[in-house]
Parts: sequence; structure tokens; C-alpha cells
Amino acid sequence: MKNVTAKVSSVERINKNVYEVTLKIDNTSFIAGQYLMVVLPTGEQVPYSIGSAPHVLPNITLFILVSDSNSLANKVIEYISANDHIDIKMPGGDSHLESGAFVESAEHILLIAGGTGFSQMKSLYDSLIKRQFKGHVSLYWGLRTPDDIFMQDWIKQAQDEHTFSLDVVVNDADESWQGRTGWLYEAVLEDHPDLSNSIAFISGSVGMVYGTLDQLETRGISKEHCFSDVFAYAPHPSKPAQ
Repeated sequence: MKNVTAKVSSVERINKNVYEVTLKIDNTSFIAGQYLMVVLPTGEQVPYSIGSAPHVLPNITLFILVSDSNSLANKVIEYISANDHIDIKMPGGDSHLESGAFVESAEHILLIAGGTGFSQMKSLYDSLIKRQFKGHVSLYWGLRTPDDIFMQDWIKQAQDEHTFSLDVVVNDADESWQGRTGWLYEAVLEDHPDLSNSIAFISGSVGMVYGTLDQLETRGISKEHCFSDVFAYAPHPSKPAQ
């Protein structure tokens, strides 16, 4: 990863606890699906998936969830908000569009995101559109409640203008929610009973990623055709490390 100075273009809270951060960088590239590290003055390095696609460089977008005022994420937002320029390192991560030679020839690409894991999947989705990918793409985004949804305008545009599918799945819905409900993997399996010719990118917590992988494997997908940053730092919780 390379040390980069990024110009802070904007910091905006876009729902109750998610911030959209726009940065501008020079002479640095990345592959859709990769992440960067925000380097705090304390020396702490905090990873965030890049939520924009490479074709919009030099601008890059991050989506940062701040759960409470004492969280590390809140320190990141305070640091970014207080400075015109920040230090970052990029790019990192092997869960990207060049992860396997078969990506471009795949019949079907699943993009599965929990919470702000949406950021990585948005970058992949936008890049596949830009590349005029000929196969089918299915993006599934799982959230706890309807209030947790952000980027509604982007979602509506994607659903209205593109042949790729995009489903938002809410686990804890209220009466006002008209969309899909339940567990994220249930929606995927309901729509795709045979995944033997699919590949998948999965982003979220360790438990969510491996739980989803276990379910996808029951429908014929192989782990070799599944990609997640989680695989690089966390072993399968139910399978002892070899």
C-alpha cells in the first residue's frame, strides 16, 4: 500500500449514523472492491472499503458508520472533518474485480452486502456497469431496519436504469416497509436455487460472511468462486484452521 495525502472535499451525515466522505487524490489508482486505510494522528490505521468506482477518480467516496461517540469510527470522522487534507494508505485487499481470471467470463455475479459492506459492493456494481459486463449481476443489501438504508436515490436509479438486479432486504421491518424482509441469505437462495455457475463477493461481519458462504455452498457454489476481505484475516468460525 502507498502513502497518499487526500484532500477532503465533503463530510455529510446521510442517515442517523452513516457519513458519506468524499476525498480527492492524485496519481493513485485502485481496482473496484479494494479498500484504503485512514491514518490517524495517533498512528492508528482504520480500513474502509472504497464506495466509488475507479472511473470517477480522482474522487473517491467512503461510507462510515458511527455507532457511538466513543467509537474509533467517530474519531475518524472528527479527524476528517477537522482537516482539509488527511493521510491515507491505499489500495489494499484481494476481493476485487481482478481476483480471478474467470470474473469477466462469469454468467452470474452475486454481490452480497451487510450494513456498510454496501460500500464495497457499490464500487463493484458501478464498475461492472461501466465495463458493460454482459453477464447477470445481482446485488443484495441486508440491513436491520428500514431506517438504516442510505443512498436511496442511487438505489432507485440503479433499479430503474439497469438490467442488473438490486434488492434491499430488511431483517426487522415495520408496517411502512414494502420491500423484502427476512435474512439476507434467504432472499438469495429464493431467487437462485442453482449457483453452480455463479461467483460471489460477500462483505459484512465475520459471522455474516461465513454464514452466507455456508448457505451458498448448499446451492452449488464453491468457496474458490467466493471472495471476501474477511477470508484474509478471520478463519471460518465453525471450521478449525488447517
